[in-house]
Amino acid sequence: MKNSKRIMIALLAVGLLAACGKKEENPVAEPVEQQEIKIDVAAEAEQYKSLIIGQMDSFIADTELLATYVKEGKLEEAQKLYPLVTMYYERMQPIASNFQELDEKINGEVVEGKEEETTGFQKLAHGLFVEKKTTGYEEAADELVENVKALQSELPTMDVSENNVLASAVTMFNDMAANRLSAQSIANNEVYAVKAHTEAAEDLLEIFIPRVSTESAETTSEALKGLNEVVAYYEVGKEDYVNYSFFTAKQKEELKTAVQRVGSALQEMNDSLK
Repeated sequence: MKNSKRIMIALLAVGLLAACGKKEENPVAEPVEQQEIKIDVAAEAEQYKSLIIGQMDSFIADTELLATYVKEGKLEEAQKLYPLVTMYYERMQPIASNFQELDEKINGEVVEGKEEETTGFQKLAHGLFVEKKTTGYEEAADELVENVKALQSELPTMDVSENNVLASAVTMFNDMAANRLSAQSIANNEVYAVKAHTEAAEDLLEIFIPRVSTESAETTSEALKGLNEVVAYYEVGKEDYVNYSFFTAKQKEELKTAVQRVGSALQEMNDSLK
């Protein structure tokens, strides 16, 4: 989801269209009764859903590989692959409200004292990173594969027409800044999640450029560039990132601030929807 060049081209095109569309005279509009206007973004939500559908084959393949590692007792391999697999799911968060039942099965929170009732990524994380074992988590790994496959089956006919995915992305970034970066996850894979959210926001920016103000799109592009630079500093090897538990208080604040800027920029885009 590397869209920087496409985004810049789209921004330039929108700017030129705006300039060409200016008129010398602005007619005075007749006063009209004010009423709430609902912005229709169903087409954009469907476009984003199509991008998500496009990653599902790889998501399933890597989830199956993760399950294989768990069932074969390969702890280190499973620990290394786990955060990369979760990135697929992090990109899906703008439409997660459309599959709440499966979301609970795939990524439900681990409740202390009720670990056995949990399924999905969080249960595997408890085994891999808290208990540091794979034994006893084989069934949970297989269940995760089945639930991800079920999600792939549901996506093509899933109705996302009422979901303003841009506003959902604002919520996603606000939650990351306010909650997730303040309380480390079991796997300490916060940087992976931020990177995945950044990729999702880049896609949404490209999708929504024709519908938002040029200024807000440019602000978002700059905010994403800044966040990518912060994240890139913590990249180790290809597609791997520093464990969040190693971050100093200053580094955490720097990442949090960059995430907040993107959330604010996306909010500006959403406010300028036309």
